[in-house]
Amino acid sequence: MDKYFIGIMTGTSADSLDGCVVSFDKKFKLITSTSIDHRDGYKENYELCIAAGFKTIDESKILHKLEDDLNNKTLELIQKLLKKSELNAHDISAIGFSGQTVFHTNERSYQIGSPQQISNNSKIKVISDFRNFDIYNGGMGAPLIPAFHKYLYSEKGKRKIIFNIGGIANGTYLDGEDISLASDVGPGNCLMDYISNKKLNFHFDKNGESAKSGSLSQSFLDKLLDKSNKMEYPRSDDKNDYYSFIDESFFEMNANDSLNTLAHFTAQKIKDFYDFCNKPEEIIFHGGGTKNLFLMKLIKESIGKGIKTTDEEIPSKFVESAGFAYLAYLKRGEAFNAK
Repeated sequence: MDKYFIGIMTGTSADSLDGCVVSFDKKFKLITSTSIDHRDGYKENYELCIAAGFKTIDESKILHKLEDDLNNKTLELIQKLLKKSELNAHDISAIGFSGQTVFHTNERSYQIGSPQQISNNSKIKVISDFRNFDIYNGGMGAPLIPAFHKYLYSEKGKRKIIFNIGGIANGTYLDGEDISLASDVGPGNCLMDYISNKKLNFHFDKNGESAKSGSLSQSFLDKLLDKSNKMEYPRSDDKNDYYSFIDESFFEMNANDSLNTLAHFTAQKIKDFYDFCNKPEEIIFHGGGTKNLFLMKLIKESIGKGIKTTDEEIPSKFVESAGFAYLAYLKRGEAFNAK
């Protein structure tokens, strides 16, 4: 049986490249995990490309530079994972590589990062282009991790929701052993990160401290909710869907008030999905948003019951990278063999 898989993920928050080595023999086992932070303006340049609406790498020299950087960091991360796990390239059945999403609709998705180059240099088969594979097979290309949520958490007779709060927030509703609904649900961290960067010159609001010190603008929250309430489930969102909600008047607000209002917005969109799924008994979270203590407090208060993270099974930060390893294990992507 195939034994070890590597999963590598960089999400729409573009803050780090996360990787893990896992095994699916009999049951899931996390062997090791590690990350490499994106530096040297990677996040800022990525955001510029998203805002510009680029749809392929040929439209921008910046995207070419980002892809080179991503390829090099991915190869560095693979070597770090092999060293930490005391494994060699021939021990790895395949690498599940997410790529960095630049453009996404329900009909086509585009990521930078060269799986062929990564395979050639690592001498390991790479499975990638998962989003287009999903679209070609009748899906929406996102979210992709619900299959892994089902593998980890489905349980006969139990109703559960697993939320991933990344740049975009998504939810998986498990009714017993089946995925009843999987959808993007709201902006996750992307709008809060956007305001943190533009107004405070920080990549993100650490622990939600700035948001906590601000005040809610109910009028702006109502505007955001009015725009988003027209978005139906299931769906696959793009960051620009949410950036379009922010107009000049929002930048006139105090930065902390903006962040407080946006945290309330994300929390409300998560509650909306929870309510839509008829309030399942168990709620589990993962993703970078779990580190925003103010946001998690708002979610707990709005839902009115205890919540937990995936940390008992796998550290929250590495669920998505493990999920891409699982998609590689299932062969739900295009295979690239070393040449």
